[in-house]
Amino acid sequence: MGLHRLLLLRHAEAVPHVLTENGDRGRPLTPKGQEQAASIGRQLAAIEISGPVQILCSPATRTRQTAQGVLNGMGHAHILTIEDSLYSATPDTLYGLVHATAETVQTLLIVGHNPTIGEFACDLLGPALQGTSFSALYRGYPLAGLTGFDVPGPWLDVRPSTIQPTSLLLP
Repeated sequence: MGLHRLLLLRHAEAVPHVLTENGDRGRPLTPKGQEQAASIGRQLAAIEISGPVQILCSPATRTRQTAQGVLNGMGHAHILTIEDSLYSATPDTLYGLVHATAETVQTLLIVGHNPTIGEFACDLLGPALQGTSFSALYRGYPLAGLTGFDVPGPWLDVRPSTIQPTSLLLP
């Protein structure tokens, strides 16, 4: 069994609730948010990412735009799936999505919202959260923040004791 990689990405900066007619789901990225997403994409392009890449993305406009900005910078072949359950997900929802991932998927990128992305990342980080590499998460999970994990076993076995935290990318 080859090494898998799990990437957890919070959406980039979006316009405030009061500036959209379509409610929370319709909030687009700001120009700063578009640049944040592109920055994460460029950083991912510099990391060796194994394909195929499966992207699970919340249906909200800001997450879809974040995913697209990242993909434009990455340049990897990918399969993008809009996953409705990510909009109001809990960490248990994310565990279920990860555990259901096909073993043929080498890299799984989940693009979602706080507090769930942050709670899930911190749960998976376990004791690594105390290290300096992840200290930025003490102030909350940042906009367009991406946490990476190596998964040496099957997706079904993902839990804090079976994975290796590798990186925290910030725009």
